Amino acid sequence: MAAEYYALQAALCFSVAQIFVRRGLVQSNALTGSVISLGTSAMILWLLALIMVPLSALSSPAVGYFIAGGFFAPAIGQTLGYIGMERIGVARSAPIVNTSPMFSSILAVSILGEIWLPRNIMGTCLVIIGVVILSMSKPSAGEWQKKDLIYPVLAALAFGISTNLRKAGLMTVQVPLLAAAVTVGTAFCVLLGVVRLRGGAGILKFNRRSTGWLFAGALFNTGAILSFFSALNLGKIVRVEPLVACNPLITLVLAGIFLRQLEQLSARVLLGALVTVLGTVLVVLAK
Repeated sequence: MAAEYYALQAALCFSVAQIFVRRGLVQSNALTGSVISLGTSAMILWLLALIMVPLSALSSPAVGYFIAGGFFAPAIGQTLGYIGMERIGVARSAPIVNTSPMFSSILAVSILGEIWLPRNIMGTCLVIIGVVILSMSKPSAGEWQKKDLIYPVLAALAFGISTNLRKAGLMTVQVPLLAAAVTVGTAFCVLLGVVRLRGGAGILKFNRRSTGWLFAGALFNTGAILSFFSALNLGKIVRVEPLVACNPLITLVLAGIFLRQLEQLSARVLLGALVTVLGTVLVVLAK
């Protein structure tokens, strides 16, 4: 059950990070939040790796899996997700991106030879359905084109590919800290390239109040990333991904407590929460 523990720990840390990020983005923007989050995580993970991991481990060809994984997600996946939000709105884009565990699991069964038990399949589907229900909201007004649905779909696929690349690397180099450092470091480099293409540092919004919240979120995000890699190192994608994916439910609970967003407790939210919890239980109990 160690893999499941790390997966749920990752979900909790991701959720806490999102609470801090929500507060920080009030006076900032998503790109700035990404720069602070990935930059902080990359710095911490590499400092720890240089202290705790033999540098000889970097010579393994399997490190290439982590580099490719970082390129696909969060770099490409997150960018496509943002484009999807801009083109078709958050209400339409977010539920589609949240189907990434399905892509991850299908690829893991097809490529890595993992076994997907019926109870595991049902649990994964319920978690995805629950998360989609939780992330749904009233679509914003304005015209949108159906062809732009490709952006969130490709984002979900990119996250699924990244997870499988990470697992493939960990099957050879079983050092979660090194894997996390290389993956996040790659993603941060790609993000800096995106910032440069979109106008440079001038598009970033730094201020003392928002930076403090975003930095706190980055610390929890670092813990979430390391927990996720630890879970992947010990367990199967088909079991780890659905558990990590339940983090919107935890975020909702924390938001209700700390952000006083109690108005979100509608029938839709309660239904989404129930379905997500049921799916999580099935995944945990699947043997």
